[in-house]
Amino acid sequence: MTPTAPAIPHLAGRDAALRELGFRDYEAAWLALVCLHSGVFTRTQFTEHHRCHPQVTARFLSVLTERGVAREHPLPDMDTRLRYTHVYATRLYRALGVKDIRHRRKPKEDIVLFRRLLSFDHVVHHPRLPWLATEAEKVAHFEARGIRRYLLPSRIYGGAAKRTRRYFALKLPIAADDKSATFVYVDPGRRTDRELQRWATEHRALWAWLRALGTAVGVAAVARTVAREYKLSRKVAAWTNAASSAVQPLTPEERETLAAVRAALYSTDISALQKWGGLNPARRLAIDLRKRADLEDAGVASGALIDAYSTHHARGLAPQALA
Repeated sequence: MTPTAPAIPHLAGRDAALRELGFRDYEAAWLALVCLHSGVFTRTQFTEHHRCHPQVTARFLSVLTERGVAREHPLPDMDTRLRYTHVYATRLYRALGVKDIRHRRKPKEDIVLFRRLLSFDHVVHHPRLPWLATEAEKVAHFEARGIRRYLLPSRIYGGAAKRTRRYFALKLPIAADDKSATFVYVDPGRRTDRELQRWATEHRALWAWLRALGTAVGVAAVARTVAREYKLSRKVAAWTNAASSAVQPLTPEERETLAAVRAALYSTDISALQKWGGLNPARRLAIDLRKRADLEDAGVASGALIDAYSTHHARGLAPQALA
């Protein structure tokens, strides 16, 4: 029996480009979903999503391998025969208009692999949410809401000769419209919460601005084990009533500093910036102060970081399920 492709609204017809390459409806929809969100998937994820027999999944994997668009690899550091599939063919990504997306490359680190698999697991369990599939879509959505780009989480990559700013660098899923926005955080097996805290800090200004616009902000935490799911739920729950996180109004001295730094940055006298440690430290100071000023002007008063949270235990990726 041929599987039926579940409704996935956010694909918005993009899977048609893959049907033109000769894939069936359900195959094209699945491949589009994989290419846009992770580049990798497991047989269990395909089987559960389509509610089909494992033999159907096996035939689908054979088609992908024979056509040279995907390859199966053993799951790392696991005493298991289970494998994951990496979709790598440039022609698929080019057809979808995302030729340069990093999902086309095979994950080099176990942490990155499981981050992608866990992210994808949450997306396929909630296919009808308004997912923003790519970095460009995420940036465009929030800019359309009137949120300035410098308020979006970003990281700088590369050396002095060539530096690139990437927005939403971890490529974690975001589902958003004008009424609500859900930010997914996955725990791929970190031993500390440093990445979680850094992620929250990077999103803090964006969340505050969205809430000021009347958009309900939620966080969905995804984990591989029940124990980790519980720990994440306790930490994320605290963000819904984090009284100490309220935006602190700028003091008169800080407003004077912001004005002085901005004037120095706009001037041609670089020596004037030495007072704040030089060009880059002065620029970072100005950005931090301007973020607080903009949030204050927007009337952000609530101390909570987010409005709601949920958790998701990816049972199919749990260590005991893969053993």
